[in-house]
Amino acid sequence: MGAWSGVGLVLGLALFLVSFAPSLLPRRWLLQGLVGGVSAAAGYLVGFLLEMTVDAVMRLLDLDVQVSWQLPGGIWILAVLGLALVVLGWWWSVRQHRETARLVGMAEQPVWHDIAATGVALATLVLLMLLVRAIVLFTTWISSGLDLFLPSVLSIAGALVIAVVVLRIVNRMIVHQALERISKQADAMDRRRPRNLRAPELPTRSGSPGSAQSWDALGRRGQIFTSCGPSVDGIAAVLGVPALEPIRVYASQGDGGVEAAVELAMAEVRRTGALSRGTLVIDTPAGRGWVDEFSVQAVEYLTAGDCATVSVQYSRLASAFVYLADAETPRACARALFAALEEAIAELPPERRPRVYVSGESLGSYGGHGAFADVSDMLARVDGALWIGTPGFTEIARGLTSSRMRGSPEITPVIDNGRHIRFVTKPTELIADAYGRALGEWQSPRVVYAQHASDPMCRFTGALAWREPDWLRERAGSDVNASLRWWPLVTWFQVSTDMATSLDTPPGHGHIYEDELVPLWAAVLQRTDAPITAITAAIRTSVGVLKAPGKLSGAVTSGS
Repeated sequence: MGAWSGVGLVLGLALFLVSFAPSLLPRRWLLQGLVGGVSAAAGYLVGFLLEMTVDAVMRLLDLDVQVSWQLPGGIWILAVLGLALVVLGWWWSVRQHRETARLVGMAEQPVWHDIAATGVALATLVLLMLLVRAIVLFTTWISSGLDLFLPSVLSIAGALVIAVVVLRIVNRMIVHQALERISKQADAMDRRRPRNLRAPELPTRSGSPGSAQSWDALGRRGQIFTSCGPSVDGIAAVLGVPALEPIRVYASQGDGGVEAAVELAMAEVRRTGALSRGTLVIDTPAGRGWVDEFSVQAVEYLTAGDCATVSVQYSRLASAFVYLADAETPRACARALFAALEEAIAELPPERRPRVYVSGESLGSYGGHGAFADVSDMLARVDGALWIGTPGFTEIARGLTSSRMRGSPEITPVIDNGRHIRFVTKPTELIADAYGRALGEWQSPRVVYAQHASDPMCRFTGALAWREPDWLRERAGSDVNASLRWWPLVTWFQVSTDMATSLDTPPGHGHIYEDELVPLWAAVLQRTDAPITAITAAIRTSVGVLKAPGKLSGAVTSGS
């Protein structure tokens, strides 16, 4: 083999061009550059490994194959064709990125973004290729030494094993240090008190005088959750009927772990009288302990305040780091809290028991599913559920999607003709599927999965790296670019990086769920006669004030 792999260069260029193809969402220039560079480097590495494997087999069989071809000016012709292909592919991708932005309601990116992305991609590619080259030289050096004691093939295998072990050791050291630093930063962020908010004084809120945990101990997300929301007068004014003060229970993980946090939450449930309300919502938070204010307020208005929402923080880390570091903790927390509440409710007379609903957004939905063994268990133990932006790797949701009725698309699978469970990208799909076909009678308990077609969190799975998903072939999403195609490894990488920009979209696209949560909760609670428009306007005003400059910025509506 020569100094560089010819096969690797060809595959690297191919994946470099493919990486600029449209994805679910427009990407920032830096992310697009990283995607392009890493994809090209992956292509080069695959080509290099193929070439090295063939070379090893030829050495083993003692073969010497030489190929010669002559074409006047051949190298220049290939160079010109390659350059023309790159320019045409780049210009096509610019147009497609603008179409993707239009579909999800985002502003078009200027051309310099794509130019900058190309520069970042090339720089990333060069760095990674140099790294690959260094690994090759290291492996070759070891292999040359082992040739003195072992047969050729065994020496190459031994060199590769040693290289892999060294890389794993270095990787573990880097990852461990990175997670440790991220954890310290998360702890510091959790201790930052939100501006312009005060500790609640109403006894119906955790953090108020007499609570099991002080307001300062609830952490930043818990402080936001317990200090926000509509008052009893505000609810009554919107609905035009008498209302109750909603109950909000929150417990922070602290240093005692999940079990201690659940015990604190149960103490708050008893103190606030949460089980005396007609509706109890167990809301599993996303990373950092974030709970969607739109979702919580929707229930509070729809029930005229006759409700209690209970949530327990399981980590101070962002969702992505929680999943990477300890994916079981969110599930264990939801399981422990649900079991404790279920036991307390069982002690009440049947006529005094609240209706129990479960909810969660993003990693909160993934964790919330951990309370149940399967979908039958969920339907048997709750009165309804609203799962928002459920990650594609959530086992129960993935199983439902796989068992969908024939002819229904993967983005909104129809389960048993909508008897209990309905997947929607927008509220109109509660009564008809994505193709306009009417669903059957909706019986209790009602379970809704809200998942935008353009939400990469709902589309991301490990299998996306090697298998084309049905949702790409079906092209059923109204806000997904029709030019989106599946490419091995590249599409997986594109969708994974789309998650970094999924909170940049307007509501109704990407991973932002707001206005649609009101009619979705109304359907689950069977309060379809509620003034949906007035409630939505009231919540939007409340959340809009919190998001205004000088207030809480994105802390209210983005928690992943």
